Amino acid sequence: MQSLKKGFLTLAPLFLLLLLVTACSGEDDNTMAGTDKTSQEPASIFGVWKATGTMYDGVYTPIADECQREIFLIQQDGTGAFRKNCPDGTHIQALTWTQVEGDVYAIDTESTYWPVNYKLTFPEGNNKMYFTYANPQPHEFSKIYEKIAEVEAQSSTL
Repeated sequence: MQSLKKGFLTLAPLFLLLLLVTACSGEDDNTMAGTDKTSQEPASIFGVWKATGTMYDGVYTPIADECQREIFLIQQDGTGAFRKNCPDGTHIQALTWTQVEGDVYAIDTESTYWPVNYKLTFPEGNNKMYFTYANPQPHEFSKIYEKIAEVEAQSSTL
């Protein structure tokens, strides 16, 4: 009887561990990095985005200046634009983009001499995008955009 009790006490924790592992193993198998956990749909960079804030070393600051709250259009054909509504007028800057790898994209505008790599992540779901330099920087800085519209196949209205 003593050996039966000892065997049970040895196997019971292993059995419970096995149950826990198998019960939890399939929950997130279909989830991708940057996926909205509530809808299980992959986050998409395509759309019209508006800058709403910045994150600097973990501290969020809303953008108060309307000129800095630019609209960012990203289209599926590798093109897009930035639009700023400033006191001296509306400024529109065309851009092209390519996916470098994973969540890193090279964005090229008329004001840059070469494409700059940015990491686009969706830590809070499909409607909020963090726009961060892909290369390590001395401080963590992201510009935060909120999706304000989906993009039709080749729509270029901004």
